[in-house]
Amino acid sequence: MLIEEDKTSQPYHHGKVKESLVSEAVKLIEADAVEEISLRRLAREVGVTPSAVYNHFTDKNALMIAIKIRLYEDFNRFFDRRCQESDQPERDLTDMCIAYYQFAQKHPSRFRFLFQSALPMDWSSPELVRVACRSIARARRLVHGIFKKYELESDEQTVVNTSLLVWSQLHGIVTLKESGSIRAAVIYQDWPVECAMMDDLAVEQLIVEHIAIIVKGILSSRLSTNRH
Repeated sequence: MLIEEDKTSQPYHHGKVKESLVSEAVKLIEADAVEEISLRRLAREVGVTPSAVYNHFTDKNALMIAIKIRLYEDFNRFFDRRCQESDQPERDLTDMCIAYYQFAQKHPSRFRFLFQSALPMDWSSPELVRVACRSIARARRLVHGIFKKYELESDEQTVVNTSLLVWSQLHGIVTLKESGSIRAAVIYQDWPVECAMMDDLAVEQLIVEHIAIIVKGILSSRLSTNRH
């Protein structure tokens, strides 16, 4: 008869318990089992008593914030490895948007958890806000770089709104690709098959065109404004 190992007997260094609990939660996220995350379940997996978990997390909400912070840190490192800023902000913005898509493809469960498992703002901590905003702050910096490169007048509201436009449209492309909605529309609406986003190359090319259109819009609208 196979006797199940008693994980509660396994010693864990106190300083590593919090990291281990978050790591076990990430494993459940990657297995698309977010609903199974609980302090008691994680305590059992890590090998500590349920009461010991409360030395690190006051409740499940605190745990979820810690998970978000861990995944956003990974998300940001993904960008840092793939995106180098240069004197060509349009290209850098395109590279960043493609990296966003690549992260969603490489880590779909993590991507869904980050952007579909919303936490109320009153649960947020300064650390969570800081790591969560790094990618949109990068996009804002690059958009500002485009205005600056072409010596176009802009205020902060215009730059931020343009950054949000880039991000929301990009997120829409990624989400629709993931859902299969675009493929269904192409089939049932008799749209060109080239629009079905069947592979990564097609999606990345759409992203390139998306950024080109936005940059063209920035230039045309601002140049028109400046002439008047």
